Order: sequence, then structure tokens, then C-alpha cells
Amino acid sequence: MLLEACSKARPACCNNRDMVAHEMRTAWVAVVLSMGLWSANIQAQATALTVRWATGERNPRQAIVSTNLDDDDEDGVPDASGQPVASALVDDDQVTVVIELDVRAPLRVETQGGMRVMDVAGSASNRAEFGPSLRHHVRLMGVIPSLRLDDSRVTFVSGSQSAVVDMTVVSVAMLNGANAPMWAHRDALGLAQRVTNDRTFPRANVFGVQSDDLRDVRVELWDPGADVAPTVRLESIVRHAAPPWTSGARRGLLTTLSMVRPASQLPFRTSFVRLVGDQTDLHAPGVEGRTLLVGLRDRVRAVYRRAGVAGVASTDLSVFRPGNEDGLAAARRARWRLFVLRGTVGGRPVVGGHDNVAVSILREQVRISNEIYLQCGISFGVAGHEPVQIVDPPRRTLLAVGEDDGLSALGGTIRLRVGGRSIAPVVSRAGWTPLETAEAIGRAIRATGMQVRVTANRRTDYGANPSADVQVRDARGVWLTFERDGDSALTTDVRQTVTLGEVDLRDGLDEFQNMNSACGTLEERTLMKTLMDDDPSTIELVVVNRFARGTRIGEAFVSGDGGALMNGLFLDRTGIAAQREAWTQSHEVGHILLDQPWHPDNLGPDRPWLLMDSDASLATVTGPKRLLPEDCARIRDESGVQSGVPILSRFDEVHVSPRAREFETYPGSVVMYPRGAVSEPPAAASESSRAESAHTIDAQSVGIRW
Repeated sequence: MLLEACSKARPACCNNRDMVAHEMRTAWVAVVLSMGLWSANIQAQATALTVRWATGERNPRQAIVSTNLDDDDEDGVPDASGQPVASALVDDDQVTVVIELDVRAPLRVETQGGMRVMDVAGSASNRAEFGPSLRHHVRLMGVIPSLRLDDSRVTFVSGSQSAVVDMTVVSVAMLNGANAPMWAHRDALGLAQRVTNDRTFPRANVFGVQSDDLRDVRVELWDPGADVAPTVRLESIVRHAAPPWTSGARRGLLTTLSMVRPASQLPFRTSFVRLVGDQTDLHAPGVEGRTLLVGLRDRVRAVYRRAGVAGVASTDLSVFRPGNEDGLAAARRARWRLFVLRGTVGGRPVVGGHDNVAVSILREQVRISNEIYLQCGISFGVAGHEPVQIVDPPRRTLLAVGEDDGLSALGGTIRLRVGGRSIAPVVSRAGWTPLETAEAIGRAIRATGMQVRVTANRRTDYGANPSADVQVRDARGVWLTFERDGDSALTTDVRQTVTLGEVDLRDGLDEFQNMNSACGTLEERTLMKTLMDDDPSTIELVVVNRFARGTRIGEAFVSGDGGALMNGLFLDRTGIAAQREAWTQSHEVGHILLDQPWHPDNLGPDRPWLLMDSDASLATVTGPKRLLPEDCARIRDESGVQSGVPILSRFDEVHVSPRAREFETYPGSVVMYPRGAVSEPPAAASESSRAESAHTIDAQSVGIRW
């Protein structure tokens, strides 16, 4: 019975299983279908992309970019022609665009017109492909200025999705005083060498106006889509750190320079700007807002943005050329050795009252020399890093023979002690010059094992012969003192003198006068010869309390005089106090760099605004601090790296591309965009002609070479 019941129930049992199987199949189909839809959704998401421009815009339809023709890496090749193109960390005219994807996927970038894209190796072309990633960093640059609005294009493609940005390649250029473009790979900016607010500086913003000073600069903008009244920002960026400035800091800034043009088919131009090196010139009356503070080798950068459009266009140019070059615009370096005397042995420094204050005062002199000689592209180093020595006045460290008069010997015996040690008597013969007697003394001292230096001085205008000096060092290099040997006279010769040199600042430093300026006084030689090193490329700056007769506030010794003292100068407290009135230190070192003891107003008209004027003092923009172009050229000739006794060295050196010679005359006669006379504006371009031009612009036609 039970078995029969089961057999009767089987059909119902089988039907239930079929229903369950059917339901399971239905569920699996739904799962599979949903998975397919999910997979398709993934595929759609994989190709969805977001474009984030470097200036913050999301999915922009239009953007501007610079024509990348400056030389940010300073290799002598315009950045657009570099292969590989420099890193975006160096080349600030590149645009780094971020492409964001929801899942990892490859990206293809295509450019048209005057745009280029860099691949992962840094090679620029019209197309680049990138492997799968969630975020792609794409570097773009402009190489040819646009002739019409949005005549270039960038397309980003990932999967089935793409984004297109219409581009205008903008040219931002700097012009010199003659309105000629300056090219960063071979030109440089420089400081104005005229009084900042004089008549040569054009006040009006007129398109065609020129400046008599070629170092004045203005910005020219070519943007076919520019506003009616665009503005640019001009700034100077520190390249070499020097307190208080750090590398990359903004030293000077002109936030909004307005621009004009006489016709729509011409570029816009700003008014002229004059580059300056100090606060006095920066705030010159009548031209404030038209001066820009710069330092040696700073980058001066012009920046432009068009309202409502993504991107920024800029260019930059260096203040003077790299030091490895040999031209007049190449940056150079001079080296100070800085000393402040104490009033007495172990006493206080003659300026400042305390050692740390005296050090600050001398380092300020370094800053001032940098400000002044920036006109010639010369630096005296980083003020905060230059060592300053506070020293005692030397005592009897020099023995002079034939001082002042240079008379020859009648014959006699010389007895002396050096460093507390007796020296064998030296017999001078009749007719010996001071130098011959000094050399005999040197031989006697050298026989004891000491280090001796004998130097001949320049003959005074009234002397019979040049005098000569003897100095002695011990094994440690310390200068030793001379003294009489007991009660004996230094010499028995009644005509040729032997004198102990000593520095006593209680009555000031005995200064030279015109007839003995080439050799200096005995006290000056004792001081300077004790402090100076044997390196003719350094310049000793020695600060004393005052000059004994009060006839001057600074003195310099130049190599052209042919004396033993060279490339050294003295300043007194008054010279320090007049640091930005008479610019005494910069004036005196000018004699050394120019190798010229004279003053321009001694030989010609009085021009009191010149640094080398003999008697001017005025703490204003018209004060005596200007160097003429011929002064800078003479400094290079007399003290430059190729002179007989170089004082200047190369300031910095950069890597020069092997291709730099190809671009020495670039771009030649090529005209990148209309800069000529006013003509009727062209008819507006249609969309089709704009797209056609994007495909037909030829980089070679405007000199771009890879």
C-alpha cells in the first residue's frame, strides 16, 4: 500500500523538481544578464575621462598656451626646438594637463596646428600614446603663434570617449628700447645706466615709441582673441639665493601693466619698464610703477591671462648671460677680502663699536657693491656669507729702505732683530739702491731659516729711486716684528734710511698725496702689505677710523701704477657713513677694476651722477652711482677673465647644447606674426578654414627645428 502510494505520488514529485530547476535557470539567466550589464557599464566607465587644466579649469573648451621660444634651461636652444624637451620643472612654458579616468586605461593625445605633445621620453610631436593609468600627466606646448582664434587643437582619446580643447597659441615677447624682440637663447636684460627718471625714459604708452636706453624693456603680446585692454604681470624671480632672498622668490613685481595697439591686426605693447638694482631707483619720483627691482641672473617673467579661458601664457629672460660665455653681457664675479681695524691692540673695532656690528657694516658694503656693479653684470658675492676679519693694527712688521726719497747708499752697517732674534750685521756698499740694500738684508735673514719677502715700491714723483720693503714670516706664516739690536742704530749710513713701519691709529692713518700715491705712505704700506694675500684676483677692503690729514674718505691702489700695493683700498668711518650718498667703496673699487686712478671730471665736463666723479655726494636717484657702457667694457678689458691679471671670474656656468651654434642667429628674418604697419583687418575666418589651417601650419616655415 505504501509502495503504491509512492508510485502514485511520483509525477507530482517530478513536477516539483522541474519547477525548482526552472526557477534556478531563470535566476541564473538574470544573474548573467546583470553581470553583462555591469560589464558593459565598466567598459563605459573605463573610457570616461576628465580634463583638468594646469590653471584649475575642469573640461575646458578653450585654452591659451605660450609659444615656447624662450630658453629656460639656458642651453642655447629655444625650448620648443629642444630634443628631448626640458623637464616641466625647468620649462615653465609647458602646460601639464591631468587626464583622470575611473579605471586604468590607455590614453592617446593628438595635436593640430601650433601645438605639440611630449611623450614619456620627452620627444615632442603631434601624437603621443600613454599606457594604462588612472591619471595621465600630459605635457603640452605651443611652438607656432596662432594667426586666428582657436586655430590649434588638442584631442584626448581613451577608449570610445574623447575630449577636444580648442587652443590659441599666444606669443609673449620682450622688446628692447628699439622695439626689437629679445631672444632668451642669445639675448639678456640689463640694468639701465642712466638716471632712472631722466628724459630718456618714455613716459607715454605709445605703440611705436622707442627709448634712448636699449636696456629699457617692454612686453609685446600677440593673441588673436585678446580683450580690448589686456594686461600683463612682470616679475623678477631670484635664481641665485642671497639673503634675504631665497632661490625662486619673487624679488620685484609689477602686477598690471596695461597694453595698447593702434590696430586690431597688430600686437599689444606695454609701456617701457626700467630695470633697477636698489630701493632708491625703484622709487624714483615720477616713474614709480615703471621700475622693476632685479638681481644678477634673475629671471624676468612676463605673464598673461585671457579672462574666461583656461591657461596662461608667459616668457622669461635672464638678467645678464651665463658666466661661461665671453661676451660683454656674461655675468662675472669679484672677490672681497674684508677687514676692520681695531683702534688699538685688543681694542674695539673702529666702526660699529662691537665685532658683530662691524661685521654687519662690512657685509652691507658687499650688498652696495652688488647693487652698483649690477650695471656691469658683476657680483661681489653673497653678503651674508662673506667672511669679515676684525684685526689689530700691525706693529713694526715692515722694514723700509730709502723711504720716500729713494736715495742710494753711501755705505754703512745695518743691525736689527727679527722676531726677537739677532740678525748678522749687513754691510751696504756705496751706490747701492734701496732695493739692493733690502735684498742684502733679506739674504741675511733668510740664512736663519725665516721666510722673507722683499718688494720694490713705485718711485715717488720727487724720489731718486724706488724705495724697498722687507717683511718676514715664521714657519706658521705669522708676520714677525722688527726692532733695533740693543742700543745700536738700525743703520750707520747717513744718507740711505732704514725705517721701521708701524701702524698707530690714534692719530689716524697717514694718507698718501698725489706725488706719492703710487707707492703709498709707510703706514699705509705696513698695514696693507701685512693684510693682503698673494692672490692678485682678490680685493682687500680695509676700514680704518680716519685719515690723519682729513683730505679724503677712501683710497685705492691700482695695478696700473706698477707698485707693490695693488687691488686694495682703504675706507674710513666717513666713507662708511656716506655709503649710499657718495658710494665711496664702489667708487674706490672702480679705480681698481678700471685700472684707472683718474676721475672723469678731471679730464672733461662735470657729470655728478657718475660713480667715478671725484667729489659728488647725494643720496637721491641723481647721486653719483652710474657707470657708463664704456666703463663696463673697460672693466672687462682691464680686469676680465682674459686680461693680464684677472680680477673677475666667471659667475656661473651652464650646460650648453651641442646644437646651440645652429641657433646663434635664430630666428633670423622670420616673422612669427604681424608686427608691421597698420593695414585693414582680415575677414573673419570660418570654422572650416580654421580647421583647415590647423592642419596646414608648418613648423619649419617659422624656423622650428627638431
